[in-house]
Amino acid sequence: MQKSVLHRLKSRLSQPLPGWKAHAELSPVYHERYKSQPDGHLKAAVLALLFPGKDENLNLVYIKRPSHNPHDKHGGQISFPGGKLDKSDASLKATATRETEEEIGIPRDSIEIIGRLSDIYVYVSNFLITPYVGYIDYYPSFVIQESEVDYTIEVPLQKIINPDNLKLRNMNIRGFRVHKVPYFDIDGEVLWGASAMITNELIQVLKYGM
Repeated sequence: MQKSVLHRLKSRLSQPLPGWKAHAELSPVYHERYKSQPDGHLKAAVLALLFPGKDENLNLVYIKRPSHNPHDKHGGQISFPGGKLDKSDASLKATATRETEEEIGIPRDSIEIIGRLSDIYVYVSNFLITPYVGYIDYYPSFVIQESEVDYTIEVPLQKIINPDNLKLRNMNIRGFRVHKVPYFDIDGEVLWGASAMITNELIQVLKYGM
């Protein structure tokens, strides 16, 4: 089952992607600034890491970022493991696997990259993010980097795909009250913003791969 899903997912990721159509559905505000980036933007990569859960179904892992870092504009939020492009990185794919190893302890050499999703520009932090989809063939023991990660969140793919977990709520975002913000409810955790937008594209791709 896992291999067949991964094979179809890999094939689907090599085809044209939903992109902004999927991103817009989970955008906190319908903002065209997500679609293009200015000169001088920074580059980053994240990894949507799939792995066999304890029930042998595929799981996805997120991280909860610490809220006490004053330099992190996304502190306290749920995100994928990842970070900014380093001079030592041979590629953005290398960035994604290196950051995953550093943040949650998954050896980069054990990660199979099966494709990538659409880039998304996060104008709040001026990062153009390239999301990759990866897989490991074992149930991991996560070792978190405490300065970057509070804890990990494991989610079965069937749960994240379930439309009942897609909800709306009013939120205070950087001093503004924003109404009807779309988010994924993950056992009481709120997944919103760019990570939710990336997740929504992954969901749309997964629906073709399962």
